Amino acid sequence: MLHNVTLHDGALLAYHDLGSGPPLLLLHGFTDTARSHMGLLIDDLSHDYRVIAPDLRGYGASRPPNRTFPPDFYQRDAADMAELLDSIQPGPVVVLGFSDGAESALVLAARRPDLVRGVVAWGVAGVMSQAMVDAVQDWLPVSAWDERRAAWRQEIIELHGREQLEPMIEGWVRAAEAIVAAGGDICLREAPQIRCPTLLINGDGEQNNLPEDVRRLAAAIPNCRLEFVTNSGHSIQDDQPAVLIRLIRQFLTS
Repeated sequence: MLHNVTLHDGALLAYHDLGSGPPLLLLHGFTDTARSHMGLLIDDLSHDYRVIAPDLRGYGASRPPNRTFPPDFYQRDAADMAELLDSIQPGPVVVLGFSDGAESALVLAARRPDLVRGVVAWGVAGVMSQAMVDAVQDWLPVSAWDERRAAWRQEIIELHGREQLEPMIEGWVRAAEAIVAAGGDICLREAPQIRCPTLLINGDGEQNNLPEDVRRLAAAIPNCRLEFVTNSGHSIQDDQPAVLIRLIRQFLTS
């Protein structure tokens, strides 16, 4: 069952709220939803924890409005999560974030330390790299997508509707370009303000979240540990789910 809150600007935010125990906030990544990216973690962790897992603004059930990508969308998502937590008041949470959700988790921890007692972030870098922008140029135009992206196209349409396909992809690419043009910072500059225990996890096969960038991010966070997962790309929850769950549970019990 999904719960809903209406944010200050009228946007609808839908979220799962399952289990009982210490509260966790789970933040999904680009083009997905809480259940499609975090379903395995929701099911596993809700046995022992209260799991709060929203569809981020404009994704899945969190509409209207449809998803947009202003250059500050990471900060906007973090502000939305602060408003959600202020509304439902679960107490300080451990935030688990993947990819775009990982960056916003760190922004949230830096800006609202009263709400966050720990962070686990994977598929993360703290900055938008030129390598990332170069790679995603190949996403455009969406009208030229071939069979290599047929499954991704179908997933986006099923989760968010056909009308979101092109605006979502082009919007993210343009936002990435704008972030790089402004210097590339997402949360690196604010990282020293993160005082809670933090675990960063990346796959050793990450293509565009560069190892040197995540190492620099880890070094900037005062109480941080960095793990690289072998035989994994960006989506550790898909490539090495058992390893990810083990690392998360070790962090939560420590």
